[in-house]
Amino acid sequence: MSYVYLPNNSIVSPARRVSGLNPYRPPRHDRQDMMRLDANEGAPPSPQICAVLRSITAEALCRYPDASTLESAIATSWGITPERVVVTNGGDDAIDRVCRAVLEPGRTMLLHTPTFKMIERYAHLAYGSVRLISWFDGSFPTEQFIAAIDFGTRLIAIVSPNNPTGGVVPLEVITAVAAAAKQVGAVVLLDFAYVEFADHDPTAVLLDAGNIVIVRTFSKALGLAGLRVGYAIAPPKIASWLRAVGGPYPVTCVSLKLAEEMFANIELRSSFITVVQQQRDELVTTLQECGAMPMPSQANFVIARFDDVAALQQRLSETGIAVRGFGSDSGLSEYLRITVPGDKQLFGKLQLALRGCAE
Repeated sequence: MSYVYLPNNSIVSPARRVSGLNPYRPPRHDRQDMMRLDANEGAPPSPQICAVLRSITAEALCRYPDASTLESAIATSWGITPERVVVTNGGDDAIDRVCRAVLEPGRTMLLHTPTFKMIERYAHLAYGSVRLISWFDGSFPTEQFIAAIDFGTRLIAIVSPNNPTGGVVPLEVITAVAAAAKQVGAVVLLDFAYVEFADHDPTAVLLDAGNIVIVRTFSKALGLAGLRVGYAIAPPKIASWLRAVGGPYPVTCVSLKLAEEMFANIELRSSFITVVQQQRDELVTTLQECGAMPMPSQANFVIARFDDVAALQQRLSETGIAVRGFGSDSGLSEYLRITVPGDKQLFGKLQLALRGCAE
């Protein structure tokens, strides 16, 4: 057996695709009582979820988890076969899988910006290149977006409602993009993490498209961000790709059981969504009254422009409310994103704090 010894001055280095990347840093809070309106999480699930947690046996914890029950329930709700549903470790895992299954050197992903930052990162980690089209406010730049599709394009990503703006891409635009993508053999990734809060959910209309992958999550409308459960709906062939590039057991048995319970509780979910939609409209009005410039949103958050972002964010923090600010190099340095609480008492506290800061 032979050994290779590195010189003392050798430096271990990462792969080129990792060099220069900074870790994603979620918000951190020192106060346990902080109202966390900076991560777009949903409301806590009903107390009955704890009963499900207690019903999980010790034997179940010793076995590898089986996502087939949840995949079948999701498939039944959409009227499709279970083979088309891939349960993943949150929506992030589904997006990552799509990028790894489709992209490689010489292949390009088309993406609008600003949007969920991890999509572009997953594309680069899959050795793909990325072409960005600006879409901040107003109507989606349909003509420019479709004109950017060429035979080097293999993946097109659309986030609707978009994060961080809350803007929505109309159904007719999505179908036009999918048609243009099909002509060059490209896959369309639709990140629908916030679609439950939108005025319309186009999922059912898009199921028969042969080149669309729809990604959804249990982290927002279902309030299970801590469980890390998401799923992709894809044509059978693409679904098999997604299973091939992912781990065999991406979600724990505990998460799966709780997700099954919450997915079946349609009444609870619908009630929470209605409250969020109502409070979202009220939040826009409150922000306008405070002199801010909020953007129209169909998500569970509102982004708004303020005269002094740093001062307002600090004052809200002092009252026990955390909201999302953006770095100076993001193009969003004058904006704050505020999650809609979905709770009457918490929403009242938020309104009071915003009005107090505006005085």
